[in-house]
Amino acid sequence: MDAPNLFVRMLILVILYECGLKSGVHASTIEQIGSLVEGPLENQSSISLSFKGLSGPIPPELGSLINLDYSLVLAYNNLSGPIPPELGSLTNLIYLDLSNNKLSGPIPPELGSLTNLRDLDLTYNRLSGPIPRELGSLTNLTGLHLASSGLSGPIPPELGSLTNLADLDISFNDLSGPVPPELGSLTNLPGFSIIYTNVSGPIPPELGSLTNLTYVDLRSNNFSGPIPPELGSLINLAGLYLSGNKLSRPIPPELGSLINLADLYLHRNDLSGPIPPELGSLTNLTDFLTNLTSLDLSHNNLSGPIPPEIGSLTKLTSLDLSHNNFFGPIPPELNNLTSLTELKISGNNLSGPIPPSFCRFYRSSFSPGNLELVCNNCGYSSLCGAVPPSSWSPSPPSSTSPPPPVGPIVGAVAAGAASLLAVAILGY
Repeated sequence: MDAPNLFVRMLILVILYECGLKSGVHASTIEQIGSLVEGPLENQSSISLSFKGLSGPIPPELGSLINLDYSLVLAYNNLSGPIPPELGSLTNLIYLDLSNNKLSGPIPPELGSLTNLRDLDLTYNRLSGPIPRELGSLTNLTGLHLASSGLSGPIPPELGSLTNLADLDISFNDLSGPVPPELGSLTNLPGFSIIYTNVSGPIPPELGSLTNLTYVDLRSNNFSGPIPPELGSLINLAGLYLSGNKLSRPIPPELGSLINLADLYLHRNDLSGPIPPELGSLTNLTDFLTNLTSLDLSHNNLSGPIPPEIGSLTKLTSLDLSHNNFFGPIPPELNNLTSLTELKISGNNLSGPIPPSFCRFYRSSFSPGNLELVCNNCGYSSLCGAVPPSSWSPSPPSSTSPPPPVGPIVGAVAAGAASLLAVAILGY
């Protein structure tokens, strides 16, 4: 073949390739899908193509596949562009999973027409705009997964109509405004989690109606006002995580009814005030909370002495009362906490000797702060807070006690120590 003919053929191939790039992107996506299923695309009742390396936009033509009546799963690919509103025509669809892609734009309100849908998963995308109120029409939904999707705006109260929901995850978005009280109708939820968003306002007392809850996780938001006493009705609760908010006022004594509570996170709020007198009559409070394994009341404005009743929480492995205004001695009853592996009481106004059993903890457990705490019985100089950091005993390596994924773990209160629970936990 002579050089001119070879050049012409190569030029034709380049032109055809360029035309394909400019006009065939959409077609290539539908072709990718068609090549990965058995039989004609229009005959499929289910399409499940996770981890297939699909790229490009989701073809709107998928909305015309009238036989698609079970599932459309395109998760864990490289799909981009908007979610086609045409998918709202797949009214018999039961499962729709478009998670872990690069989809953008708003969630089309047309998805509210998928009234047979039981599970909708759009997590880990690059969406924008609000959660459509039309999703409240999906009354057969048992799972709604919208976490880490770039969504913003308020939580629509219409989601309270999804009474069959057993899994709701809308965390790690830029949501705003209050949590609608209508969500108190979601009585089938085993857990209620809205973390790392910008929701604000009070914690709705209606959450106290969700008696099947085993955990409530509202960490790292902008909640303000008091902790609702209605949360004391959640007798199946094993974890209550309210840290990193702007909660204030007293901690309700009703929390002493949470007999199954193992973790209580109240740190990094603005809890303060006196110990509620009601706690003095809760003679069984300590017994109620003996399942606590970690208690974190750090970074509040709690004051008063550390209640000796904390020594009854013999299952505690972690106790953090640091950065408050506690004063007085460390109660000798805390020697009973033989399971403790982590102790933090620095940043207070404690005085007197360190209990002998606490000498096993590093100097950083007690300092800075606590200028009148006597440490010489542990081999430290006489006043814990009077020694410059350079002369402290070494702190443990960070790897020995890594922080929890989304916030420090705090155990529950031994409110039997109506005192502590009140003082400490009752961070007013």
